[in-house]
Amino acid sequence: MRGYLSLLMRGPAPRWRGPGAALAALLLSLILFAPPADAAKTPAWWAQVQAEADQGGYRIIDDKQVKALLAAKPSPVLLDVRPDYEYAQAHIPGALNLEFHLGDRATLDPAKARRMAQLVGPDKNRPLIIYCRSFRCLRSGIAARWAVDMGYKQVLRYPAGWHGWLALQGQVAPDAQPGGLRAGDHFPSCRLVVLDKASDRAYLGLKHTEPSFALEDVDADFLFVELYNELCYGCLKEVASYNALFEDIANDPALKGRMKMLGLGVGSLNREVKRFRREKNVLFPLFADKGREVFHCLGEPELPVAYLIQRTGKGRWKILSMLAGHIGDTKAVLARIKAALAAAAAP
Repeated sequence: MRGYLSLLMRGPAPRWRGPGAALAALLLSLILFAPPADAAKTPAWWAQVQAEADQGGYRIIDDKQVKALLAAKPSPVLLDVRPDYEYAQAHIPGALNLEFHLGDRATLDPAKARRMAQLVGPDKNRPLIIYCRSFRCLRSGIAARWAVDMGYKQVLRYPAGWHGWLALQGQVAPDAQPGGLRAGDHFPSCRLVVLDKASDRAYLGLKHTEPSFALEDVDADFLFVELYNELCYGCLKEVASYNALFEDIANDPALKGRMKMLGLGVGSLNREVKRFRREKNVLFPLFADKGREVFHCLGEPELPVAYLIQRTGKGRWKILSMLAGHIGDTKAVLARIKAALAAAAAP
């Protein structure tokens, strides 16, 4: 059912029911078939999401276009596909909520399809605007493809998402605001369920056989803890870099045995973490932060992010350094780790 929008581009302006339909349809046509506003300032990621839209059979809209569309009467359907807790905190006025995730890429649960049809309504010609968190979020693209497959003919993805909308209102996205734990603070205490029992226990030096363990149980002086989410595009790109860093640490005489590395899947179930590690061939142990407890305690940093932490004399872990975004050259990161360790050891 994909490709409806390409057909619309060759046909007459779409019909829209209700009062003011003709004016709304005219406004929609002018907005959709115009080039992106401020084309000279098109962000670097626009070409990538445009390619995804071309393949999925939907259109993408920028900040000014979404603002104009939402001001039209009657208004389009606006669908927020972030998790319900993010939607509950704040969302674009008038938006409905139905969470999509990476597991929806290949198949869509029939119950979710029915719920989407109920939310969007029976009018397949009514414009549907879909957004998630930011341009790094894959959820809106997944939802847009399914909307096209379900027969909706005017599917519009707003890739800038909630963060883009906040910027449009002159507000700062939560992840960009100051706050959260930093160097010198204690890393949150937590218990994690062992997923790959034999290898994880051996690598982390766990002495007991209980299903879960605390970070304090790990036999190491230092930990390198990465936080990721399967729907985070940057997180997916970082897998190879983190695998290389894991091997660098394991092969470094000064760090081997003293530093261990692990990852936390933010919002992931145990089975999702196991599948992710298997499919992406992650070399180090991964665990589920299902309820996002650690993520929340850290101040909900933008993913991907990693923390270098040191065991203290009181059995807790202190943050020495925080590495946000793309880690780049792993050799440079290794040097940064050693510098942080040397600074921590200095009197």
